[in-house]
Amino acid sequence: MPGTHVPDSLSNRSALNLLLLSSSRAWTSAVRSAASDIGAEALEVTRSAAEAIRRLAMPQQTYSHLLLEPFCAGALASELVGMTSGDAGSGTGLVMLGKTGTAPPHVPVVAEASRAQVSRALAGGGDAAPPRPPLKLDELRAALSGAMIQTRYQPVVRMDDRAPEMVEVLARLDHPRHGIMEPGLFVPPMEHAGLAAELTRLVVSRALADISVAEIARHKLRVALNFPLDVLLLPDAIGQLDAQRAAVGLAAERVTIELTESRPVEDVPALARALERLRGLGYGLAIDDVGPGVPHLNALLDLPFTALKIDMDVVQLASTSPSALDFVVRTIAGARARGLSVVAEGVESQETWDRMASLGADQAQGFLIARPLPATALALWLEAWT
Repeated sequence: MPGTHVPDSLSNRSALNLLLLSSSRAWTSAVRSAASDIGAEALEVTRSAAEAIRRLAMPQQTYSHLLLEPFCAGALASELVGMTSGDAGSGTGLVMLGKTGTAPPHVPVVAEASRAQVSRALAGGGDAAPPRPPLKLDELRAALSGAMIQTRYQPVVRMDDRAPEMVEVLARLDHPRHGIMEPGLFVPPMEHAGLAAELTRLVVSRALADISVAEIARHKLRVALNFPLDVLLLPDAIGQLDAQRAAVGLAAERVTIELTESRPVEDVPALARALERLRGLGYGLAIDDVGPGVPHLNALLDLPFTALKIDMDVVQLASTSPSALDFVVRTIAGARARGLSVVAEGVESQETWDRMASLGADQAQGFLIARPLPATALALWLEAWT
């Protein structure tokens, strides 16, 4: 269709790199023609859902759109949908191909293998989704009783040899109307409603089951579980955690508890007792999201933690802000003096990697390494990375 008008929403984009998962010649032809119409820089085609997952998982390859034929994806369709949600950090829009009733909310669907229809879907694929209203209490409770709560895994690698060391477990909510929601949209409301303990137990249970499967377990990665301070200090929290871990046969030494603060630490002695108990059981302990705004940081560093994670905003600002750089330098020195390992969060470029390595960070986490991945994608990423 020579001379086809390229929509403004597409012509303003810096790069259009398309990934097509389809076994149909008709769809392949339609997408190739549409790619020519919109001036796509590249189109990659695969018939393997596992290969599509591997390509999306590797940070060196970026795609503006995944065009997905669900029939071809089979049982891995939900994994691919999860990897193209905005909170995955991929920037990859999703377009569903074929008559399907399984498309997530706000995802364009192309019913027929038509060049013009594919072009139109790509033109709207990057539009922002409508604002999501706050979740009501009954929706929050429903999320905890069904399969809406999902887990994602973001790898952490050593900076000296780039070897995978650990995965941090992150929660997602797959809402029937709003699609996949990132933690900021549902975790604070759950904490406010007194549901944080239930959410933590559910995420821990699903994560430990995933990490114990053969494909992931053979890499002997540590798993980092986020525990809100309020939940950790509940009388039965540590006992329940240890029972969940023992049930899947995972050694405590392979689990790190990341302390997240929805509220500042007020009872330091109570926290110290809880941490001492966890250390006695063999768990690792990390202070999460360490930045200039963390109150009583020196007092926290004197507790029996084994690691600290420098907040991504500070890590990324260290290249341009003298105060951020000074904070990173002082924090790493303080951690070193106490024998703590240091994880730099938000490492999204080689420049940031090199800077954090030169300042003495031990491990790195961020989109340069991998995005938050479903369990299947994590196994494929591990194969490719190692």
